[in-house]
Amino acid sequence: MRPLQAAEYRKNNREYIPRLFDCVWKFYYGTIGPEDGQNLLLEGCNLVNIYKILPSLAVVLLVGACADIPPSFVVGADQKTAKALGSVADPHQQALFEGYKKNADSEYFQGNYRTANRYYLKAISVSDGQTVVMEDPAYWTAPSGVRSQGLHKADLDTTVAMRANLLPWIEANKLIDPQAAAAQQLKFDCWIEQMSEQQYDQAAECEPTMQVAAVPAPQAEVVAPCVQNPDGYNENGTLCKVSVVNFGFDRYDLLRPGQDSVGNQNAAEQSASLDQIVRQAKSIKPARIDVIGRTDASGPDAYNYGLSDCRAQSVVAELKARGLPASVETRIVPMGKTGLIVPTLDGVREPQNRVVMVAYHTTSDAPLAAQPDAAPKQDVFGCGTSLRHPFPPIL
Repeated sequence: MRPLQAAEYRKNNREYIPRLFDCVWKFYYGTIGPEDGQNLLLEGCNLVNIYKILPSLAVVLLVGACADIPPSFVVGADQKTAKALGSVADPHQQALFEGYKKNADSEYFQGNYRTANRYYLKAISVSDGQTVVMEDPAYWTAPSGVRSQGLHKADLDTTVAMRANLLPWIEANKLIDPQAAAAQQLKFDCWIEQMSEQQYDQAAECEPTMQVAAVPAPQAEVVAPCVQNPDGYNENGTLCKVSVVNFGFDRYDLLRPGQDSVGNQNAAEQSASLDQIVRQAKSIKPARIDVIGRTDASGPDAYNYGLSDCRAQSVVAELKARGLPASVETRIVPMGKTGLIVPTLDGVREPQNRVVMVAYHTTSDAPLAAQPDAAPKQDVFGCGTSLRHPFPPIL
């Protein structure tokens, strides 16, 4: 080989080996789909002259046959991109973004690079504002890459049924409790991945806790277009309007006529929101209502837990006074300053986070619509147990 030819040979290898490694491994690990396979070398990898890369291809095949696949060829670029991204404005999308990054890091640490890269790509898509749904069971039915097995028939049926139940529940609850809705989606993706590998012990730890009973079941007498029944569900099975009750800073009493506005509500608007909840309960006929109390990010956790509890109790008492059917069970869910509606830094006084919202359930034993904050060791606020914070509140 003449010196000029040798120099060109080395140049071609330096240029094409990294790109060839990247494309071959991505194809192997499933991040480039089968439909791209026929054009993988000439188009997907932008390799114009196949003859220039034949020596490089031999190196790739030799390494693939004799050595473990380096993680940098599978997740390198996507991992760096995901970790460099900032927060997402939408609370539900933000929870998915953080959850997928966390799951990706866990899989990467365990050496499951293919699954890690799939999670990193989902985090990137969420950050870009794309709608990312739960994994499709059909993807996990056959062996692929390092997955030597796939979902068995019984497991496929189980995951398909679970996904069908979870999809409407997530859609109905992602505005009411974005963190809980995101958590169930993340659990499902973890669950189906472990099931496909027949790692049933690990799958049990990931299995979603929301069942079909947690989804308000559309019934002929209550499911109507919102024009006909504004206090029920629309044709998609979601509430026509979500009711929110705002509170003043460090207050758990409801507004009375003539009092100043709180958040985005004046006294008349707050009263209308409470009346709407009662009308919805009469229209939907739930077995149970979860009354979810929240605070803003200012103040200590041990204080805000009691404050959010007192706010939820105030709403329950007022709903009963306004005619909430006695057959409807109420469950108080004190969130404290967790699960903020508007994400803020700790200590920020955000009026839109000082709220109480409700969630309806068709059965009384359905899982809670939101995960309450952990009760403090010491009840600093003392809702109804201290002179400073009596219940009912002194007007």
